[in-house]
Amino acid sequence: MFLSPKAQATRNRILDAGADLFYLHGYNATGLDKIIKKAEITKGNFYYHFKSKEALAIATLDSQLELIQQEIAEHVLKNNRSALENLFELLQFLTNKQKDQHSEGHICGCYFGNFSLELSTSSQEVRNKLKEVFNSYLNLIGSLITEAKREGDISNKIDPVIMSSIIMSQIEGAILLDKVNQKPKNLDDSINFIKQVLTA
Repeated sequence: MFLSPKAQATRNRILDAGADLFYLHGYNATGLDKIIKKAEITKGNFYYHFKSKEALAIATLDSQLELIQQEIAEHVLKNNRSALENLFELLQFLTNKQKDQHSEGHICGCYFGNFSLELSTSSQEVRNKLKEVFNSYLNLIGSLITEAKREGDISNKIDPVIMSSIIMSQIEGAILLDKVNQKPKNLDDSINFIKQVLTA
């Protein structure tokens, strides 16, 4: 659907307001009225762009993934580094995000992990979108592990599919613990452990 610049700006405000509130308070605790107030729009404006709060949630998942993928492409993955160095830089990128949240006052955790906890058993559409999101992470990590094996920097015995799943599980679990404790520590420890395993 073609949107005028004004309509696109309104849609972006709704997306930003929804993402901010979902991140800080969670999906279920964020009422539509709060989103409308923060975005400074009318209810009619909201329903012109999104058929429901769930539709907005799915759109925010897309927009957040796009933002992170852009950051990774521009600032994390470099052609002049080895695949293993790029993998470690990716892990550091995730750690820095956690530390940035802490410095801003709240560790909100992983945007996608939060939605997984709240909606993966109640919304098939959201669950499908989250599977797509996490598969993109798994594919990226798996491809870096495969390339690191080819470059001889990690053991040939490591299975990229299994290891990428273990790494994602380790990261998401550590992020959750850091969110509970409101201290950016467990993710640092987990990433150091992952590095030790990969280079053993």
